[in-house]
Amino acid sequence: MDKLLITLGTMLTILFFMTTLPISASSDGFSSIDRQLKEQLKEKPYFDSSKPVKVVKVAKTPSKRYYIVLFTYSPYYTKHLGDAIFKKENGRYTFVGGLASTDQNINNYAMYLDKVPYNLVYGLNEDNRIRTLRLATLDKKSSYNVPIKKGTYFVNLKKLPRNTDIEKMEHFYIMDCFDKGNKQIPWNECVE
Repeated sequence: MDKLLITLGTMLTILFFMTTLPISASSDGFSSIDRQLKEQLKEKPYFDSSKPVKVVKVAKTPSKRYYIVLFTYSPYYTKHLGDAIFKKENGRYTFVGGLASTDQNINNYAMYLDKVPYNLVYGLNEDNRIRTLRLATLDKKSSYNVPIKKGTYFVNLKKLPRNTDIEKMEHFYIMDCFDKGNKQIPWNECVE
């Protein structure tokens, strides 16, 4: 009986360390992301370093070495939602780009990851009210739907054809926004 209790105790200790070590390792990674974000934001005009910078979502990209980090900060008197791209190598996160931001609920722009063009859409989805976004170019030659998963913040990357030159491409705009019941939400309520 004593051997069984010792074995059970050893197994519980091993299980405890197996479950807590990855959490502490990832929190070290997030503190590194936090520090790097603050350093990069110092370069932005009107960044108020006395107000907090808060990482609100980290999403893995299709290119597994990269992560899109959504964060909130205050450049003026309002709260902005921004994005940054980090590359993970040897367990370390390194800032590689991004820092676009918006004071609206949703932002989108085209970008390259490993020379592959993508359209990035991210935003705030309070009370999970948005279920689908429809993006299209103004000439309506190209469009696609973005399903929004449950959660306060969302990130979506749409891979574009390899030969797309994002400098010359027609920009995507949010054309329609739909709620959980598939009813259209007025554009200003969706984005602002």
